[in-house]
Amino acid sequence: MVGSSSGLVDAILGELSRIKQLDADATRGRLFTYIYETGIPELRRLAHRAFDLFLDTNALDPTTFRSALVFEREVVSFAKRLAHAGEDVVGTATYGGTESIFLAVKAARWLYRRRAGASAVGEVVAPVTVHPSTRKAAHYLGLRVVEAPVDPESKKALPEAVKEALSDRTALVVLSAPNFPYGTIDPIRDIAEAASDRGIPVHVDACVGGFILPFLEELGERVEPWDFRVEGVTSVSLDAHKYGYTPKGVSIILFRGGELKKGTIYVDLKWPGYSFINTIVLSSRSAAPLAAAWAVFRYLGWEGYRGLAERVISARDYIVGGLRRLGFREVAPVETPLVALTTGEEELFKFHVLMTMRGWVIGLQPRVEGLAPYNIHLTIAPIHDRVKEEFIRDAEEAVKSEAPRELEEALRLVREDPMKAAGLIGESPASAVLIARLLDSMPRELAEEVARELVVELFK
Repeated sequence: MVGSSSGLVDAILGELSRIKQLDADATRGRLFTYIYETGIPELRRLAHRAFDLFLDTNALDPTTFRSALVFEREVVSFAKRLAHAGEDVVGTATYGGTESIFLAVKAARWLYRRRAGASAVGEVVAPVTVHPSTRKAAHYLGLRVVEAPVDPESKKALPEAVKEALSDRTALVVLSAPNFPYGTIDPIRDIAEAASDRGIPVHVDACVGGFILPFLEELGERVEPWDFRVEGVTSVSLDAHKYGYTPKGVSIILFRGGELKKGTIYVDLKWPGYSFINTIVLSSRSAAPLAAAWAVFRYLGWEGYRGLAERVISARDYIVGGLRRLGFREVAPVETPLVALTTGEEELFKFHVLMTMRGWVIGLQPRVEGLAPYNIHLTIAPIHDRVKEEFIRDAEEAVKSEAPRELEEALRLVREDPMKAAGLIGESPASAVLIARLLDSMPRELAEEVARELVVELFK
């Protein structure tokens, strides 16, 4: 109600605070997924203030809201430095990694159709570990996806398998730096050279790695070549809201040469309104994420990012070493801050539930025939260097403890009453195990349909 009292405002803010309590709190350091927390309150306050200042700035028209152009140019410039991009590399800021990859696929389709015809259906070749946003983009844009197997030990793309999948129909190859499930970097140089010889673009999904791999390399970690130093790499995506530590959502897509970027730009000058020119999927959009990213980049600078990378390595090595001593083993070589570990299936489920009950939020990944058993997934952030000893202490207790009643009940319901089990998702500390077991108990096509149905019910 317009002109209402400050009491109503206070009541609404109080309700918002209560609703906020439903969320996991990344600032406590107990979240190992979704949020990349530095543990620097001053940086968080700065980012939120910058976000708030430009919340109502519409990045649709940078000639009217010129600040959006300033922010985008400087954000892209920093990303170019990270990816060792030359003067010929141009970029676009998007709202997330999925949108960046969508534009990479769109640009490749544009080039492919110029060669093969406007109605030609191209193919995207990618390893099975590629992020689902690649398949999602191909689905939206009408391309086929040809999946190549990965090495079962390293979880990296097999160069010969990818090369064998290339054909005259290939519009794009997508590789990962690193892949999300197992944290390893594909052999990009080998594959990119082969694709380049055939005139096929290669996109590197560095959405997770783009803002930390350069600093790991500076600190002496072994990092596979992944960026524009590799001949044949034509585009790279990097998410600032991951290891760039900015608020959601800022990603950057970089293209080697302006021709590819042209294929991402939608122009409609037929209608009688303003000149409709979009560089990304969205039209009207807030410049707030860009402003926050700009502020974070200015605050941290190159040395600040390097220091945070040191904390990430420290936390990763301590946590992985501690879990090894407790009987866990790596699913893939540890190359980045994304690690996947496993142990016996029953022990793994018990561990996950008990750690959840202690307030830790960690990923649980499914078993994949011939590739990996059930495993826990940890995305290590700088704040975890502060809580690493506490995490391992709780892990030791979890390993020694008996399986909780909640786990036994969840597994019983999956066997006897799957619909009732589904009703416990989100309410039980065994939710992740419930989801994994339910979806693992049926063929993939059926599991995907059940997942859609669960989502419909969840949002009713």
